[in-house]
Amino acid sequence: MFFASASTLYTIDILVAIMFLIISYLIGSIPFGIVIGKALTGKDIRNYGSKNIGSTNAIRVLGKKIGFLVFFCDVLKGMVVILIVKALNSSGVWVTPIAEMWYGLAAIIGHSFSIFLGYKGGKAVATSLGVVLVTTPLSAILCLIAFLIVLKTTGYVSLASTAATITVVATAWILYGVGMPIVENSFSTFFPAYLIGKTPLVLCILLSCVATLIILKHIKNYKRLINGTENNFKKSKKAKVEANQ
Repeated sequence: MFFASASTLYTIDILVAIMFLIISYLIGSIPFGIVIGKALTGKDIRNYGSKNIGSTNAIRVLGKKIGFLVFFCDVLKGMVVILIVKALNSSGVWVTPIAEMWYGLAAIIGHSFSIFLGYKGGKAVATSLGVVLVTTPLSAILCLIAFLIVLKTTGYVSLASTAATITVVATAWILYGVGMPIVENSFSTFFPAYLIGKTPLVLCILLSCVATLIILKHIKNYKRLINGTENNFKKSKKAKVEANQ
């Protein structure tokens, strides 16, 4: 009787996890670049610039304020279900039977292969950042630093995104090897462990898979870099300044 009851409870946990995976995928599929662009300006960013639905093209086509709103929403897509699952775990209401990263991966897949866009989508850099912020925050901090340095020095968002992606994976694997052991229910070690805790192996593997997806999504950008036709924010800014003089 006990084993039947335990089996039933585990089945329910799996079904709830599947429900959250589907919800995360659907949230990730929401093309905020298109939705916000059309709502606030009437423009479909798929018809302008790089024709990508992500925040970089949104900033270029719709302006910084609207573009950063798109960026914030895309980041939030990767965080929302993981935060809900974390809250349920910590309150004891429901404990996820799978790693939290899986819910983030569902959102990333949703952004990259949106059900609302015929399974097409963006490069998922911002959504991946949201996932990393709530799963491996040190990786997120370092990847933002890497992104800003490369963007400042080169002006290429594609290169900056690639550098940030590699930084996340490298940091995760380093913490897997030398990170601080996580002691359950220990408040004194909670915050440092949250920042420099040992990264679970499954999370390292999943982050590596996500990084591979992001890099594959940037192949066209790499080709344009080689051909010298890639969009450059530094050159675009300089051209606008000269045009206004």
